[in-house]
Amino acid sequence: MSSIDMLLDEENELTFQVNIEGNRPADASCRLRLDNAEVGLMFEAKRNEEGEISVVIPPLKHVLKEGAYDMTLEVIVDDKYFEPLTLQGNFEKSVKVTAEAVVRRKKPKTTVSASTLVENKKKSNKPAVTVKNNSVKKETPIKPINENKPAAKIKSKPALTDKDIHRLIDMLTSKK
Repeated sequence: MSSIDMLLDEENELTFQVNIEGNRPADASCRLRLDNAEVGLMFEAKRNEEGEISVVIPPLKHVLKEGAYDMTLEVIVDDKYFEPLTLQGNFEKSVKVTAEAVVRRKKPKTTVSASTLVENKKKSNKPAVTVKNNSVKKETPIKPINENKPAAKIKSKPALTDKDIHRLIDMLTSKK
C-alpha cells in the first residue's frame, strides 16, 4: 500500500489514471473513500479532458484529526463494483501555533525624596531622607553639613559632600 502526505487545512487534489477494458462500452463513476476506525468520508471524482479522474478533497481541519487514514478509489461500471487502488493518506496541519502565558512579577519601584524636618524645641532644620519601596517606608534623619552655624544663617540649600552622598547610597542599598 503506497502512502501520500496531505494537508488538513488546505484543499488537496488527487488525480488518477483509470483504464476500463471490456467487450462493450459502459459509463463508469468513480469516488474516493477515506476512512479509519472513527470516521468514513466519500468524495466524488470527476473525469477531465485527458481521461484522468480527479478528486478534490476540501480542507478537513474541523472534521479530521491528524493521523493516517485508509483511502480507496472505488470504480462502479454498470452494476459492478471495483477497488483498483488503495493507499494510505497521512493528514497533518501545515502550520501549528501554540501559546502559553508567561507571568512575571513586577519589581517594586524605589523612590527617594529629601526634605527638611523642623524640630519644635530647637527650631533647627535637619535634613532627612525618605525611602519608599512599595512595602517599606523608611525615614532617616541626616546630620546637617554645618552643625556649628545656626539654621537662620543658612540662606541656600546646603551642598552635599562626597561623604553625605556615600551615606545616602549606603542607606538606599541596605536591605532591612
